[in-house]
Amino acid sequence: MDETTGAAGRGEPRSQVPRGPLPPWQAPEPGRLAELRSDLVEYTGSAIALQTLSEAINAGRFTLLPTVPSLGGAYSPGAIGSQLLTRLEVQRLRNAGLYYATADMTALALAAAQVPPKEAVQEHRLPSPASFMVFQEPIGGYAVTIGEAMKGTGFTMPDPDLALTTPIVAVSWSTWTPDAVGLDDASIPVAWAHQGMEGDLAPVDRATEGVWMTFWAESGSPYDALPADQVVSVAPDGTPAVAGLLAAQERCAGPLSWDNEVLLRYGAPFSEDVPGDDPYRWAQVVYTAWQLMAQQGSAQLAEIEEVPRRRAGAKRDRRAGIGDDGTVRIVRVHTRHRPTRAAVEKDAQASTGRREPSWSCRWPVAPHRRDQCMRSALHETGECWHEDRIIPPYIKGPADKPLRVRETVNLWDRQPE
Repeated sequence: MDETTGAAGRGEPRSQVPRGPLPPWQAPEPGRLAELRSDLVEYTGSAIALQTLSEAINAGRFTLLPTVPSLGGAYSPGAIGSQLLTRLEVQRLRNAGLYYATADMTALALAAAQVPPKEAVQEHRLPSPASFMVFQEPIGGYAVTIGEAMKGTGFTMPDPDLALTTPIVAVSWSTWTPDAVGLDDASIPVAWAHQGMEGDLAPVDRATEGVWMTFWAESGSPYDALPADQVVSVAPDGTPAVAGLLAAQERCAGPLSWDNEVLLRYGAPFSEDVPGDDPYRWAQVVYTAWQLMAQQGSAQLAEIEEVPRRRAGAKRDRRAGIGDDGTVRIVRVHTRHRPTRAAVEKDAQASTGRREPSWSCRWPVAPHRRDQCMRSALHETGECWHEDRIIPPYIKGPADKPLRVRETVNLWDRQPE
């Protein structure tokens, strides 16, 4: 684990390359979130998901790897790690509170997260111990060229610079403690390892406490955006591989695709130098959304509407072992600060729907952070504590009025003396 940021990422480089003509992410309606969670629980616990994750781990594509030392080398890392990871993911999804961040709320969190949180990671920021949040627009994404994806395979590519993009559209999280990440049988200890940016493995200290996030990408295959008969690569024996075939081989059968993980240690600061395509940045956006959701009173920037689960759906959830009641909490920008429809539409025209959206028209002046003393009477003695306060994205004037930008024109109507 990176002791500076307290975060753990997959460790694979994300390439900043032009995006291909991929369709935008289409978020489900908020009322469908409970069904999406049920489908995700079913898929994550399936044999195909287990096999896919096992192959990824054995290929070195992982961030957090659980192992059972008492088993020695009897099984491959993927065989053990996939069993434990999917089991834990299903467990927290079943008990996760459901949140839906609207497009404006996503853009506001992204705008505020341009400057990382000044406070260290704090447990009380979590809206609930375990949750699942879907974003109406991606909170980020990454692009990989065909050449990078097939490097070292011996295949030739007609267009190696063709970029395939993956949008990050959801996150699940839960608290991380030594007791929460082991097996039911306490006599069988589980050891955890973290893979760094250079592929180096380091053990995760058993005393570590924090929050564990899993980032979810859009389902399907990036090859779906290409014509089915387009030749993407050619094998050494001259056999062509077309986009339709590659899409069928890589398509995720689940409602979302498990993409990456991050572990934030309580008390660890956020880093200033985080690439836009990195899971650390996505974690900053999620944490910023938690901060926005928590601010109340005159500083309130978000509002939450609760939509209860239909009775028939709740019964199905209980039969599937889902403990959460299925209430969806829709998180919106507060009406005092919500941008105009014209500004939203103008920003939407500039968005691809596969990367983080623009907010240049929604908020000409982005929100900013202030280090707020929470017990000013004891500030001089050092017995106070400080938290971030996110200031509304306006320069001055009433909070319920949009920023008005005017140009100053100096008129010279006579020759100066």
